[in-house]
Amino acid sequence: MKSHTSISAILLGVPLAFLGAPALAQQAATTPTATMTPASTHVALQGADIKWGPAPPAFERGAQFAVLSGDPGKPGPFVIRIQAPAGYKVANHFHPTDEQVTLIDGDATVQMDDGAQTQTFSGGAFVLLPAQMHHAVATKGGMTVQVSAMGPFELTYVDPKDDPRKRPH
Repeated sequence: MKSHTSISAILLGVPLAFLGAPALAQQAATTPTATMTPASTHVALQGADIKWGPAPPAFERGAQFAVLSGDPGKPGPFVIRIQAPAGYKVANHFHPTDEQVTLIDGDATVQMDDGAQTQTFSGGAFVLLPAQMHHAVATKGGMTVQVSAMGPFELTYVDPKDDPRKRPH
């Protein structure tokens, strides 16, 4: 079986690509968000209402992160958004639950099944990444993705050396 290093957050793997539940909960407490309400609570946000902050440490630096509903660090449904700049990448990883990703704007190239399948998407695209499916994401011009999943959200890099939290800063 492959080595598993648990880390929280998501990408398009995003895809969203990407944290362990305690780390995500701690990050969520310090990341500006539009809401941290239970998923069963009514949420209605205009784009200007969304509060962005740095993505959790499971992601490479440069991405921005917002929680729209729920709490990714706790059991239950949640919705997050991730903005990634041009040239951004999330290395090969997987999640313990299905990940529903909508590419709101920009471009994304997703490698699935350890690179066996590659597909490029443009704004408006939707991808369902099943639990445990290995995938990597890259953007040439930048992207904004919305990820819906069940928490606690975890992101596990296939190669632990790809985990940004294991590198010196």
